[in-house]
Amino acid sequence: MSYPVGWYPDYALPGQRRYWDGEQWTHYVHLNETDSGTSRKRRKLPKFRPSEQLVGATYRMLFADRSMIALLFVGSLVAATASGAILFPAIYWGHVEPGWSSGGVLGVLVAGSSLGAASFVFQFVGGAVVAAAHLRAEGRPATARDALGIAWGRRRQLLAWALVSTLVGVLIRMLERMGIGGLVAALTLNLGWAFATVFATPVIMIEGTMPVATVRRSAALLRGHFTVTLISAVTLALPWIAMAVVSVTIGVAGGITLALAEGMAATLTGGLLLAAGVIGFCFFCAVSSALGTYLETLLYRYAVGLPVPGVDQHLLPPLAPA
Repeated sequence: MSYPVGWYPDYALPGQRRYWDGEQWTHYVHLNETDSGTSRKRRKLPKFRPSEQLVGATYRMLFADRSMIALLFVGSLVAATASGAILFPAIYWGHVEPGWSSGGVLGVLVAGSSLGAASFVFQFVGGAVVAAAHLRAEGRPATARDALGIAWGRRRQLLAWALVSTLVGVLIRMLERMGIGGLVAALTLNLGWAFATVFATPVIMIEGTMPVATVRRSAALLRGHFTVTLISAVTLALPWIAMAVVSVTIGVAGGITLALAEGMAATLTGGLLLAAGVIGFCFFCAVSSALGTYLETLLYRYAVGLPVPGVDQHLLPPLAPA
């Protein structure tokens, strides 16, 4: 939904109006004529930062419901298992080389099927987490069972979306094999798809749309709230990316130590470092994924004007004028 530029009633302070620039509230306000006797009397207030409040609300909501972190962690294991259940028989029994060029048509089909199976699991579990975040934002309890039940109710839409996402992924990987022009086309498609589908899962889970309508709706929401979405996502992701990098570094150091170990102490040290790195990486990825999904849901609610717990109402898009 798009709101025109103009002055709207200020949720924060009754009796004054605040200027909406088409994307966010500004610091310009003026008192209503009926309340002050003077129209368009302006004064500056500190500029509001919805991204900070959205990120803070995301942390509070997720860590009040840690089961969603466990659900995403289990979901990643199930996705890997589903992918492996297709790859391993094809490789060891069918002697197929999965890939986007070297394995021929059969190799592409096997690789695509493996990617599709993992994509559907990820989409289903992600949909469940979105459902939980939406329930929490509505002030209702959210259990893993409830969230999975809601996702199951959207299984047709999620399956269709997983299929479309897989086809786009296969196309991107095949373009990458076609030289510099293919790489540029693949990068362009990848970035465009990523931006156009930022709100895809919340749109599917809350509005029940199919793929074409999902892309249109998600892209429209992003156009009106690009700045807030980008700043919020970067603010949330950076510390977890840093911790994941540290975990990878520890794991690599452990692997090198283990490979070069000549004594029991060195072997034990290398094994512990490798285990710590792997466990830390998996944990940070699960937490980051859960936080990202919750933030995506809260950003969706913000974009469509729904209340977001912990975010001031006057930071939401304005009410349409009567």
